[in-house]
Amino acid sequence: MNWKAALVGLFGGVSVVGAQDSHFDGFKWREKETDHFLIRAHGTSHDPASKLAEKIWTVCVDALPGLTPDFEKNEFETPSGSKGAKEAPFRFCIYLVDSGADFRELVKIDAGRNGWDANSVRLTHQVGNYVDPNARYTVYCKGDPMQSAGGDRDVSAIVAHSTGSSLLRGRARSAKIPFWMQAGFGYYVEHMIFDLCRVHYLDFEAYYEAQKAEIKKGETLGADEDWPSVLRKMCKDENRCSLGDVLTAQILTLSPKESGYIFALTYFLVRDDAAKAKYQKLVAMLRDGDTVNEASLLETYGYADAAALEAEWYEWMESRAFK
Repeated sequence: MNWKAALVGLFGGVSVVGAQDSHFDGFKWREKETDHFLIRAHGTSHDPASKLAEKIWTVCVDALPGLTPDFEKNEFETPSGSKGAKEAPFRFCIYLVDSGADFRELVKIDAGRNGWDANSVRLTHQVGNYVDPNARYTVYCKGDPMQSAGGDRDVSAIVAHSTGSSLLRGRARSAKIPFWMQAGFGYYVEHMIFDLCRVHYLDFEAYYEAQKAEIKKGETLGADEDWPSVLRKMCKDENRCSLGDVLTAQILTLSPKESGYIFALTYFLVRDDAAKAKYQKLVAMLRDGDTVNEASLLETYGYADAAALEAEWYEWMESRAFK
């Protein structure tokens, strides 16, 4: 199943709610703790979050080791400077509901305290998931979000993608993290866990149908394709996105190709320990209130210009290291 990520929480305003244990008063939750997560379920099981949570943590903390004191010592702070928990340790919350009716009630609560407009609320109802603007929790509907009845859809991909990108946002303490960093890190987490990227910010099938004459065989991305293999072929055929294309990609004009190269750039930027150390510097810049743009990216990674980065990036994509 293809999943779409809700954009409300990813790019919404900053909430003013307090500690992690009181996000939704009035709802009764069955709780399950892991080392770094608190999973709350209403009318459904804790799966798949209970099986995925610590796998997500392992991928994220490998790239962002600063998450450990943020959680274990409760050094986590929202972009507005509030603590995520009343006392250590901080645990990221994952909320699961089975019915569209319950999901819409949660959306109503968050829309009220975050000031979401009618279009944002409507989009969130349609996609059936969203993230807290302050990166303290994610919310998923396992049933059809547009129906009142319950259900048990497989939300594994969106749990991995959105939780991973939320942990990045939490580490950055920034409401202004670039889209390519959020989406790319979510794709990276998905790939490391499933070897697939199934969360799409647009309808890939509809896009390819409209562009049929322009798509080469073996160069289509989807929920069941091995993205590194497809992107390797695209890169070798010089069907590429520039660094500038990726850094300025926008949701409303996004293409499958740009989605793939957003993933590929992120993977390249965390491909080994040395690269991860530089990626952590980018996140630290956001944490300090600075902007991550092309100039700061090139300086952090030691490239003289975009062409120098692209040459090494494309060479890596065409190699077997990209897998």
